[in-house]
Amino acid sequence: MKVQTAMVIDDDHDLTSILSSILEARKIYTVALHTLAEAAECLTHLKPTVVFLDNSFPEGLGVNFIKSIKSIDNEIKIVMITADDDQWVEDLAKREKINFFIKKPFNLKIINSVLDKLNMRKG
Repeated sequence: MKVQTAMVIDDDHDLTSILSSILEARKIYTVALHTLAEAAECLTHLKPTVVFLDNSFPEGLGVNFIKSIKSIDNEIKIVMITADDDQWVEDLAKREKINFFIKKPFNLKIINSVLDKLNMRKG
């Protein structure tokens, strides 16, 4: 079986830590990144199975980073997790063909449901 990998991109270190723990409990190799620049660099080396992407970063919007992810590999699954309440963010993310859009705050049940739907391994 191919190794399943996840990239968590969020400037909130607590959130990346929590989400990484959830993913690693399911035996999914996880890399946590805190800037879009770090993510762009990492994408040149790691082609993740799934990317969990926040929208609000000091250097820009995650929704504008979706094309960069898809340009590496169109098969990468993208889950946007954001506290952003603006409907245009969700609309644009869906037009860019993300797989799931989750509003913060989230809970373990929501994340596990998304992982199940993406056929991501269980621990």
